[in-house]
Amino acid sequence: MNTPDTTTDPDDLEWLRQIRRKITGDFGHDQKKIGDYLREREKAMGARVVRTQRRIVPARP
Repeated sequence: MNTPDTTTDPDDLEWLRQIRRKITGDFGHDQKKIGDYLREREKAMGARVVRTQRRIVPARP
């Protein structure tokens, strides 16, 4: 993976946006598919892939 050249413009996050577009594109930009994939990875690894923080305001069901 190419790392950004932070000496030119530290506020330029296009490199990060490209990575995010590629990852979400692999799943058809479907958040449910991404979540399903991560849950399967967690089962296979036996460890958490995504760590969540407690919400200040509880999510609605």
